[in-house]
Amino acid sequence: MIFRDKRKIFTVVLILFILMGCRSGSRRSDRNSLPDGWQEASLEFDGITRWYRIYTPDPLPEKPALVLYLHGGTLSMRSLFSPLVDGTDRWFPIAADEGLVLLVPNGVNAKNGDTYGDDQNWNDLRLDTSAGQTTVDDVGFLMALLDKVSADLPIDENRIYVTGASNGGMMTYRLLIDTPDRFTAGAAFIANLPDLSEGLSMPERPTPLMIANGTEDPLIPWDGGVVAKDRGYVISTDETVSWWVGANQADPAHITSTTLPDLNLEDGCRVRVDYYPAGENGAPVLFYALVGGGHTMPSLNQPGLFLNLLERFLGPVCREVEGVDLAWQFFKEVSELP
Repeated sequence: MIFRDKRKIFTVVLILFILMGCRSGSRRSDRNSLPDGWQEASLEFDGITRWYRIYTPDPLPEKPALVLYLHGGTLSMRSLFSPLVDGTDRWFPIAADEGLVLLVPNGVNAKNGDTYGDDQNWNDLRLDTSAGQTTVDDVGFLMALLDKVSADLPIDENRIYVTGASNGGMMTYRLLIDTPDRFTAGAAFIANLPDLSEGLSMPERPTPLMIANGTEDPLIPWDGGVVAKDRGYVISTDETVSWWVGANQADPAHITSTTLPDLNLEDGCRVRVDYYPAGENGAPVLFYALVGGGHTMPSLNQPGLFLNLLERFLGPVCREVEGVDLAWQFFKEVSELP
């Protein structure tokens, strides 16, 4: 029993080390080892120094698109750069090939207010600060950051997108509710809307949205409930999709539903795709049900050791689709809508 306990402790420590991107001791010195095209910078907002990383393609297109990528809770802007990242590093080749600006801001540590570190969270729509929520004005910070980048670079204001997973996915929802005029489309992974007694405010305008959730998610339950034991409450995935279909004035009467081919017979996951077209003056909602998937980004490839550790704590990895590719394809398609 003692051996088993020690092995469990070792496994927990190892997976946390991997998930945080081998970050111990790196701090600000890692700015010198960023990949080509990347910079790390800060912005003073609301009396606080906020940090972010940004990729600028070379050559810079005349009017580049911009993707705002929001890290998950207890992670950071460095998570995307981990050698064992869960498929989100697909944004690197996409940004280079498509000539888009990739903006990766850092959240705030809910316990000590640190803005530079690696155990960060976003002030999403969950209002319970005891659930690991920060109280900083993240919406204001992200809008100020977009303003700064748009002033420095010739960003195409009609092609600004936002995406994130888990806490980053919930923050994506908040931005599309609070500031829909800034975004052309959004994509949220493994995230449900919060369960608020007073209800959610409706966005002033609809925004095309893609959602991808796993039915076996142990942290953000598919059927709704408590997030990760003590991090607030969320409504179910079905309710989340329905809410957005209504908010986006999408057309549920003309939904199309398909099941994708089973590309990996060993992962126990199948992917159902539900598409709700835009109604009059509305915007579409595209939903990927990762049937058998857990609290992870869907990705075709995962390192073997990481995959085993990941599934033990976060549930099964759906290796049927590449989540980042789905998001980028959705962004491009909705940008071509009349």
